[in-house]
Amino acid sequence: MQDYRKADPTFINFVPSTAGEAIDLFHRMKRLGLRPEHFPEAFVWVTRKLNDEEGAKFEEYLVAPQGVSAADVLKGADPEQEKIRLQLVAEAEQRDLEEAMRRARIDEEDDEKAVSPLSSEPLVFDMDDDDDAPPPHDAPMVLASPR
Repeated sequence: MQDYRKADPTFINFVPSTAGEAIDLFHRMKRLGLRPEHFPEAFVWVTRKLNDEEGAKFEEYLVAPQGVSAADVLKGADPEQEKIRLQLVAEAEQRDLEEAMRRARIDEEDDEKAVSPLSSEPLVFDMDDDDDAPPPHDAPMVLASPR
């Protein structure tokens, strides 16, 4: 016996026994304001009494609501496209190798030319000559003692 209350599109107080009823109940809940973050709980709720076969149908609906098109099924890679892809991969690997070799050469040259940025002589500034003159831009900032 079908419940006459299902004629009301806002009625959600029923337990689905088929995948079609579960889909209907889910969409009724959505129309009444079910938020997307609650969809996983709603899926469990609407399928709680479905058998395995009907549950699988509901899962199939969730994955592909419009059904799987036979035209969209991938039949395999096109041999010509695969040939082009492999050629592009080889070219990219060659470019990466050349770039790595170039960087290695630059790093070796820089190591040979490198000069230590630290000098063995300490920097001394005579601040008493002219108190208004700003210190050199690389001089450490010395603040007056609060005493």
